[in-house]
Formats: sequence, C-alpha cells, structure tokens
Amino acid sequence: MRTMRTLSAVGLFLVLAASATRPVSSQTADDLFDSNVLQRLDLTMNSKDWEKLKANFQENTYYTVTVAYRGQTIRNAWVRSRGHGSRSGIKPGLRLDYNRNASGPQEFLGLKSLVLDNLAQDSSGMHEILATKFFERMGLPAMREAFTQLYVNNKFAGLYAVVEPVDKRYLARIFGENEEGNVENDGYLYEYKWKYPYLLTDLGSGLESYQDIFEAKTHESDSISKLYQPLRFMIREINDSRDDMFEANMAKYLDLPLFMRHVAVQSLLAEWDGLLGYAGINNFYLYRFEKKDRYQFLLWDADNTFRAIDYSIFAGHDENVLMRRAMKFNGLRSTYYNTLLAAAQSAEEFSEDEAAEDEKLGLSPRGWMEREVDRLYKLIRPTMRADTFKPFSNDEFEDGVAFMKQFSRERVPFVRCEVTKVTNPSKARAICPPSE
Repeated sequence: MRTMRTLSAVGLFLVLAASATRPVSSQTADDLFDSNVLQRLDLTMNSKDWEKLKANFQENTYYTVTVAYRGQTIRNAWVRSRGHGSRSGIKPGLRLDYNRNASGPQEFLGLKSLVLDNLAQDSSGMHEILATKFFERMGLPAMREAFTQLYVNNKFAGLYAVVEPVDKRYLARIFGENEEGNVENDGYLYEYKWKYPYLLTDLGSGLESYQDIFEAKTHESDSISKLYQPLRFMIREINDSRDDMFEANMAKYLDLPLFMRHVAVQSLLAEWDGLLGYAGINNFYLYRFEKKDRYQFLLWDADNTFRAIDYSIFAGHDENVLMRRAMKFNGLRSTYYNTLLAAAQSAEEFSEDEAAEDEKLGLSPRGWMEREVDRLYKLIRPTMRADTFKPFSNDEFEDGVAFMKQFSRERVPFVRCEVTKVTNPSKARAICPPSE
C-alpha cells in the first residue's frame, strides 16, 4: 500500500535532525559533492510554477528559481523537469541551470548547472552513487555525487542525489592539461540519446543518422560535417576494418584497453543498461579530444547497475559490434578479464583496522563495497523513510538495501568463478562454489 504523502511527526523530526550542517562559510562544489555528508538544498520559486512543473513533468519548460546552499544563494536561476523513464509528477527529477538567460557568465559553487536525481528507478537509492564511487576507485572518470534533502518553498520535497553535470568544467577536472599545456575541455562532447536499440553498427554515409542519437553539447554551431564526419569514420572502422588491422586502425579513434576496463567495471557492477546494455548502448557521453580524432566513452546515469548477482560477465558481448570484435584479441580479452578480477578484489578489500573494527562489532570482515552499502544506508535511512514522495514503500526500500548487502557479498565470488572458468578451467573447481 502506498504510504500517505504527509510527514509524520517522527519522520519530520528525523529529517530535521539529519539536516544539520557545518557552520556557514564559503562553500564550493567539493563541499556539495561530499558524499560523507547528507546535504540540504533549498529551492524557492512561485508556488504556481512548482505545481505547473509537476503537472507538466514530461515537458522541459524552465521556471525561475532561487537556489540556496549553506547560506549561499543565487536568485536568477532556472529549473525544469528532467529524466527519461524516471520522470515523475510527484517527485520530479530536476535540472538547475544557473547561466540560462543571464546577462553574463553566471555560476553557483563553481558550477553552471546541476542535476537533481529523484532516485525513482532504484528502491535502495544508492545504485548510482555506489557505482560512481567504484568507478573512481578503479581509476576511471565518473561524476561526483552526494545525497541531499531537497526543500521547495521551505517544504520537504524528498531525498535526491545531486549529480555533477558532464560539461566543460567536468572535462577539465578529469582530463587536466593536454600535451600542449592547455586545459583539455574544448573538444567535441556528445550526449547519447537512446531512441532505438543501437549496437555501434554502421549507419551509412548520412550524417543525420549520427546527429539523431549523438547530441552535440559543445561546438553546437559547427557544421554537421565537422561535428559528425569523424564519428562516422570511427563507426565505419569498428564495422569494416580487417581483423588483422582492427587494433591498429582503431588506435586512432579509441583507447581500446580503456574501453575494455570501462565495460569490465560495468560488468562487475551488473550494469544492464550501459555500453553493453540489454537494449543496445546507453547512458554515456562521448568526448572527442581537441585537435584529434580520438574519442572516449564517459559514464553517465548508473541507476540500473546491480541488476542481479548472477548477471553474466558476457552479457551484450556478441550483440555489440565493438565488444564482439575486441574480444577476439588476446591482449584486449586479457584486459577485460584482468580488470574483472581487479574490480572483484577491490570490492572485497579491507584493512587490518577495518577488520578489527568489524570484529568488535561481532562481524566478519566486510569488504569495501559491503562497508560502503552499510555507510550509505545509515546516512540516508531516516530521510528515505520520511520521503513520502518516493515511488517505493519503506518495506521496498529496506528490501532494496538488503539486496545490495547480499550483492556486495555474493557478486565477487560469482564473477571470480566465471572468469576462472574461461581463463584457467583447471582451477575452476577450487575457485567456484559447489553446485547444488
């Protein structure tokens, strides 16, 4: 049964108690994305506009809004509904734009915009934050994220995640300086827009086909040829390059070992809607570096990670043209399997101090992932349970967290077994748990 959409006295107390923050001082994006803290963000807007935004949540209409965070305020900002399958008229996902229609460059906390994820596709609430933290742990670029209590016109609007937008500031942060000593962020950035199951097949010579699903986010006024011809050439090489020339020809366009590491980490996390998604490629940005034809896939939207404990490490391999061809090469195949094993080891790592701490609690040593699930659960539990706008019951939330704890314990043995079966079959019996 859906819970009543009013805060109980106990729920309100828990929300207010959890909203305590550090003393007001000059805050930055680093403070906002501190995932060790339950943040609080306040939006103030015309109450009729807020109701319009919720009533017309499928539209991208912008409304003026004032945004406040720890005593810092920006008044002439804009907000709209956002998302795809997560759109909601009860708890809308939101995009804040600080620079829209401004008379000059305008930022807030060093950001031009901000995404507020309504956590509508994940009953545990922690899929994406846990996935992005694990990507960072594995040395791969990822958005910064943190949980926040959102208040609209001084009324609690639910638990959200604040998500760093993938834009030129993000690119500068993750890439730093290029070989010319300049900040690497003035290349060509594209957001992939899922419209049909696409598996990196050749779309032909018509550039409009690429423009339709790869939305330019920088250099938008450039000609279609300048924007999409290099992309078309890369896709053609993925499909038509001779087997004996594939690695050499693709090196111009992609760091293939880096691609294999990306998909391996997604595989460890049982991502079913990513680069090897169940309905084709999805949920990523693509960046072409300055003055180069080389591209890199960038993570975006990881709500659908942690699909199943026994999610196959080969899911999507045969369907995706790039992955199917890359797995034919010993070096790239080894990179994939070795990254899976490294990710498995990283997920279950713990220090001597952490083991001693768990022993005092009467627990077996918890690996990084299990400890992180427990930490996030303690951080968000009061606010999530008080959030009557979420599309899940509190029992469903608790069940979702219970699954995440189970996943963090059982996924690693499953992955290690599956890798051993193909890389060292003679040791599979020793590595794999006995079959029932």
